[in-house]
Amino acid sequence: MTFRAPPLPTSERAQQTERLIREGASDAGRWAQMDSLATQWDARAAMAARYIPAGQRVLDIGAGAMALGAQLGPGCSYFPADIVSRGPGCQVVDLNKGEFPAGQYDWVTFLGVLEYVHEPIPALARARCVAPNAIVTYCTMNNGDVQVRRGMGWVNEYSRPQFEGLLATAGWTVRDVAEVKRGPGNIQLMFVAQAA
Repeated sequence: MTFRAPPLPTSERAQQTERLIREGASDAGRWAQMDSLATQWDARAAMAARYIPAGQRVLDIGAGAMALGAQLGPGCSYFPADIVSRGPGCQVVDLNKGEFPAGQYDWVTFLGVLEYVHEPIPALARARCVAPNAIVTYCTMNNGDVQVRRGMGWVNEYSRPQFEGLLATAGWTVRDVAEVKRGPGNIQLMFVAQAA
C-alpha cells in the first residue's frame, strides 16, 4: 500500500473553499486525485468497522480508498458511494446536489464526509430512510480558526452540541460517541446512531 500523507490547510485551498461555499458546490476534481485520500484514515475505518456486526449490508458514503470494505466482518456486504467512481459497484453521488445512493442497508457510514457538505441535514435524513443504523464522523469546531477549516476544504463549522442537534433533527438517536483524533481547535468524533 502506498502511503498518502494527511492534508494540510493552505491559503489556496481556503480560497477555493470560499468559492465552493458561494456556489454551494463540491470539489469533485480534488477527490478524483488519489493523493487526496490520506492513508491515516484507514485506522478510522477500522474503528468504525468494530461497531458493525457480521453479516450486515453497509453503505459507505464518501468511500474514498474504500478502507472500510476491507475491515468489515465476515458475511458483510459492502456498497461504496462517492462523488467520483472508485471502481465497479460504486454509486456516484454528489450530496451537495441532493443526490443520494439507492438501496436498503443495515448500516450507512459517513466517514470524513460531512465537513464538505453545505447542508448536512438532508443527507442525514435520507440516510435514515435507507438504513436503521449509522456511523458518522465529524471534526467538531472547538475554539478553532475558521480559516484553517477553509484551508482544509471544510465548508461548515459545527460544535459538538450543534452537530448532535443536526443528527437529532435528521431523526437519529446517538448511542455512542468516540474520539477519533484531536487537532488544534478541532476534535474528530465518531457518532454511532440509530433511527429514532
